[in-house]
Amino acid sequence: MPSANVIPFNLHQPRIHQFNFTFERELGHNIGVRISYLGTRMQRLIAGQDLNEIVPSSTPFGTTSGDGVTICDPTGEITDIACDLWPADIARRPFPELGDFLASYGNIGKGKSNALQIQVTRRFTAGLSFDASYTLLDQKSNVGDAADSSLGDPLYNQFVVQNDFSRDSFVSRHRVTANLIYDIPFGRGRHFGATTSGVVDAILGGWQLSTALFAKSGTGFTPYYACDDCDPVWPGNIGSSFPDATAGFNDGTFRPLLIGDPTSGVSGDIMFNANAFAPPDVGAEVFNSGVKRQILTGPGSWSTNLGIRKNFKFNERVTLNIGALFDNLFNHPLLSPVDLTDDFARVGNFNLEVDQNTGALLPITSVDPNPSFGRLNRSFSQEGFDSRRSVRLTLRLTF
Repeated sequence: MPSANVIPFNLHQPRIHQFNFTFERELGHNIGVRISYLGTRMQRLIAGQDLNEIVPSSTPFGTTSGDGVTICDPTGEITDIACDLWPADIARRPFPELGDFLASYGNIGKGKSNALQIQVTRRFTAGLSFDASYTLLDQKSNVGDAADSSLGDPLYNQFVVQNDFSRDSFVSRHRVTANLIYDIPFGRGRHFGATTSGVVDAILGGWQLSTALFAKSGTGFTPYYACDDCDPVWPGNIGSSFPDATAGFNDGTFRPLLIGDPTSGVSGDIMFNANAFAPPDVGAEVFNSGVKRQILTGPGSWSTNLGIRKNFKFNERVTLNIGALFDNLFNHPLLSPVDLTDDFARVGNFNLEVDQNTGALLPITSVDPNPSFGRLNRSFSQEGFDSRRSVRLTLRLTF
């Protein structure tokens, strides 16, 4: 039976209202401060749902050979009887003539954002200028934002959408940026060494330093399990391959149960404790008993760039500029991920088992753990900063 995607004729663009309040003041010494509040309210966000998905229950679905009597075995470890749908299973779907999903996209989401920004700036005076800003951000919605889809991401629990109202992914709550330009006060025309010799001035005088840095707190992630032997049997007997635990078009994935502290007992490059999670429920509470969206917080990150340069002026028309740029000066690993594979949040894979007497789904015990879950062992370039220290020498002649 075919599956299909549906785009309603009455689909609208999301409605977003933004408002802000700003206070600015000159503090003297060419220094100014700005304090701003920025608010956003989002309505009619687009998200996907499966119109052919069955409300979760403990009533078996697809657990026979297709005759409604002979119990199947999804794993093939007990019997070689494959699972198939029989007419009574198909009749339970809202659209029996269609397959395991009828994806429809509509204006069913909402979100909000509140941000506090503080910025301090000094105009370039007496050889010094700087700009530093801090942002405190609280951004939440009940739809995903990880898949970069113009139609919106699939919902996880389409029957209780509001249960997924939580922080958005790839959003750092705290973020600091700063940059500075400083003329080292030594050499001709500067505070110290104004009368130094030409040779000393050429070597030590007239240098300029510049630096830029950023620091931010970690972003949110949603742990999930993938199913190896689902279809037509699914946790919750929902008869659908549409559920997406991460809103990243990872169809047929489910959120785990939280049974411990995800941050306990971790060390080295392992950020999260896989033993804090158990496979999902297989009954009516499959969507309600699992963890909430973005329950995990990844590591924060910071980095600093440094530049040093000097001009040699031969005459009014010819100037030679030499310098060095140090990206990621302290060689600090940027572990806050921005382009990770799905393996970072995948706790593992599971297999479904069927009670050979009743046809009901058994609690999940067959699990293949993912050794890469919560593991960060490489640095990621971000915010315009290199993932590792690099040095660039510059030479520019202007005439």
